[in-house]
Amino acid sequence: MESNPITTTLNYLFGWTVLTVALSWLLAVLYPIFAHAIKGNNPERMALFTLLYGLLAPAATVVSLFLLSLPTLAFPFIADHCHDLNCTPHRLHMTTDTLEGIIFVVITVGLLTGVFAMMLMQLFSSQRKLLALSHLSEPTEAAYRVVDIPLHLAWCAGLFKPQVFLSRGLIESLTSEQLSIVLAHEWTHAVRKDNLRKWCLHWATIIWPKPTRKKIRHDFLNQIELACDLIAVRSRVQENDIDFLIDTLNVCSAASEANDPKQHSVTERKVAALRLKEKKFRENKFIFFKTIGITGCLWLMVVVLGLHVGHPLLEWLSK
Repeated sequence: MESNPITTTLNYLFGWTVLTVALSWLLAVLYPIFAHAIKGNNPERMALFTLLYGLLAPAATVVSLFLLSLPTLAFPFIADHCHDLNCTPHRLHMTTDTLEGIIFVVITVGLLTGVFAMMLMQLFSSQRKLLALSHLSEPTEAAYRVVDIPLHLAWCAGLFKPQVFLSRGLIESLTSEQLSIVLAHEWTHAVRKDNLRKWCLHWATIIWPKPTRKKIRHDFLNQIELACDLIAVRSRVQENDIDFLIDTLNVCSAASEANDPKQHSVTERKVAALRLKEKKFRENKFIFFKTIGITGCLWLMVVVLGLHVGHPLLEWLSK
């Protein structure tokens, strides 16, 4: 029986969900090894590699399902199996002829739809909060907005069009040189669209086991914070002004840590600054190319695994 477009779409959504869950749990198990392998890169590159790793399962599943729709191209990577007497390359045959199969697919697609709905709700909520912040703050000529509260706060809000906000209390506690460092840090977040990156990583790892999910998100947060610190340093601080950098980070980090436990502790920021002074984060091309090789091999391995295991698994589950 020929499947209509709606049935075909539902089946592929079911397939994407099943493969993404399976590959996500595999990658969660391998994450500690990957995190150790990328050490030695500068923070900007570590953040990029961590993000690519987090996005690997859902992205590789899309590639696998696309290749499964091209049987001649995908057949060499598919586990040997036959449909009756047909052992030639064929498209993915996912059927829902039985009541159990229909219920299984509908439940899976329903859960997936629920996740997408939560993602959209979070996007709308983020947009409303940004709009409210804009109304409660004052614009400045320096492309940041001031919130009239006594706390020491600086943050970048918004996913697609991020804005930088500073509290009145923080501005009054900093010198102009220190303020320039804080602004450089927050503007770097805005230019890099780090909030959007964190949002993507959050949802891409939503089905990881909780300990590993928290670990990769914490690692990524630390990496982007340190990357922005270093970019701010390069643009604002002289080579012999590390003590000045530490003083500035102390003022900002103490307040940030009290309001958001996920932020760097003051000690971590001091260590990062001292590390900058001693090593200057010298580029190590061997580590960089090794990490590219590891990441590339992982992407290839996961796509091939999705093809090899996914084809017979999805056909078996949909029967």
